[in-house]
Amino acid sequence: MSKTSESVLHDHDDEDIANRGFVTLGIDTDEDKVRYCYAMACSLKICDPTASITLIVDKDQSDNVPKKYQHVFDYITELPYGNSAYKDGFHGMNLWQVYYASPYQETIYVDYDTLFLDVDINNLWDTMGMRDISVPRNARSYRDFPIPTMQRFAFERQYNLPENFYNMIYWQKDSVAAAEWFKMADPILQNWRDVYRHQFPDKKPAHFEKNLIGNIITLYVDLIDEIGVTVENHYDLHTLSHGAFSSIEDTPERWTEQLNYWVSDSRKIQIENSIISSGIIHYSDENFVTDEVIDVFRTELANRIQER
Repeated sequence: MSKTSESVLHDHDDEDIANRGFVTLGIDTDEDKVRYCYAMACSLKICDPTASITLIVDKDQSDNVPKKYQHVFDYITELPYGNSAYKDGFHGMNLWQVYYASPYQETIYVDYDTLFLDVDINNLWDTMGMRDISVPRNARSYRDFPIPTMQRFAFERQYNLPENFYNMIYWQKDSVAAAEWFKMADPILQNWRDVYRHQFPDKKPAHFEKNLIGNIITLYVDLIDEIGVTVENHYDLHTLSHGAFSSIEDTPERWTEQLNYWVSDSRKIQIENSIISSGIIHYSDENFVTDEVIDVFRTELANRIQER
């Protein structure tokens, strides 16, 4: 049986499955959203060729993953309960299912809109593995200073919520705390509008915000002081994290609309006059990763494989 066969993926007793690995969500295979997962996986494999990566897709969609992407994933599996966001279209609503879909004893979930640049992956495991379940509590802007949290965590500040980032989540499979977090995530993510009404009696967020909801989940399971860890070179390029706009009202929906950016053939990222040469880059804007950018990482990975 091949690694990407569904029977192997759903059989978590398979001895070939690595003890630890990364998972990412690739919903909308028909719209080719998997290309962003592919770019992420290429960048991760460049940093650590031995990293095991599982792509999680919608139910009955594993056969629709384009063949040109499959080589970079060690496993392809499906959401065990189907796409719970099929009406709303906010695919972060499926985050609770990654706990059940992961084939690993130790897992790091990574958002699809993330790139790894010269990251020490072993150090990342050591850092995030300090807790049974962990998420980054820090992030830097493209100008390499701590993000302005007043805007990024405006609702968290107003309502005394934790201030963490959920573009990466580490957990141990047998962890009670992790089981509780993801069990709580299920109803909160699927009923986020009701949660907003309960949690925000005054001004409410206009849209589904996975990061904000992650902080609500952490509050509800009482892990405020236990879940956050400091991750080196973690960049959050959310529009509200740049500190480049005078006010929330002047902040564009997509930061790529107003900031100039490039990715060089050596995989260095330049935004305006600032260069990011290494780090975990949560770019948060699909416009950032073009076919040309994907080719940079695809080519580099192919060269690394050829050299070995």
